[in-house]
Amino acid sequence: MITNWFDKISRYTYFKSSELNSLLLSIAVIAFIISFRNWGVGKEIDFSHGIVNLIGAMLIVSISLTLRLLFQKIVALGADLQAEYKLWSIGLFIALILGFITNGLVWFIVPGSIVMNFMPGHRIGWLRYSLNYFGIGVISLAGPIANIFLAMIFRTLYDITSIQLFHAAFLLNIIMALWNMLPIPPADGSRIFFGSRLVYMFGTAVVVSSAILLYANINIIVTIIASVLLGWLWWLIYYIVWERFNWGKGPWA
Repeated sequence: MITNWFDKISRYTYFKSSELNSLLLSIAVIAFIISFRNWGVGKEIDFSHGIVNLIGAMLIVSISLTLRLLFQKIVALGADLQAEYKLWSIGLFIALILGFITNGLVWFIVPGSIVMNFMPGHRIGWLRYSLNYFGIGVISLAGPIANIFLAMIFRTLYDITSIQLFHAAFLLNIIMALWNMLPIPPADGSRIFFGSRLVYMFGTAVVVSSAILLYANINIIVTIIASVLLGWLWWLIYYIVWERFNWGKGPWA
C-alpha cells in the first residue's frame, strides 16, 4: 500500500499547463497585495524599493502556495484521486478590491481550489466506487494544515535570522489557513464542512488555535500539542451539544 502510494507520488505529482497558468496568476496577484504597503517609506513612493519587495513577496507566495497544493495532491493520491488546481477569478478580484480599499491591510487569500479526478486503473482504494464527500473533505483539510506547518517553519527561520521576509511568509501562511477554513465555496472549508461537520469542527479548532498560539510566539511543540487537544475538546463539545441529537439529518452528517 505504502509502496504503491510512493510510486503514484513519483509519477503523478505534477502541475498541468493549465494549473501552472492559474498558479502563476494567483502568485502575481497575491504577491502584489501583500507587498502593497511596501513601495516606499511613509507617503513617498520608491519604485526600486517596491520592486525588491514585490520580488520577495512573489518568492514566499510561490513557495507557500506551491507546497500547499503539492501536499493536497499527495494526500489525494493516497485515495487514488488526482487533485487539480482551479483558479477562482472572482476571489482574486475581491482580494484586489479589498487590497486597494484597505491600503493593503486586508489579505483575502482564497485564490482557487482543488477539484478531484478519478485515476483510471487505480480504483482500488477506499473511494473506489464514487467520489466521496468525506474523503474530499479530508483531502481539502490538508491545505490549511500544510499552511500551519509552513507557518511553523517560517516562524522558526525568522526567530533564528530575524529576516523580515520570513516573518511575512509566516503571516501569509497563517492568513491563508484561516481564510480557507471558511465554509464558503470554493474555499477548502466548504468541502470539509459538507464532507463531515465533525471533521470541520475539529479542523477549524486546530487551525485557529494553532494560528493564535503561533502568533503569540508560543513554543511550536506546545502549540502542536495544545491545538490538537483544543481540537478534540471543541469536537467533543460540538458532538455533545449538537451532533448527537442531529446525527444523519443531512447528506453531509
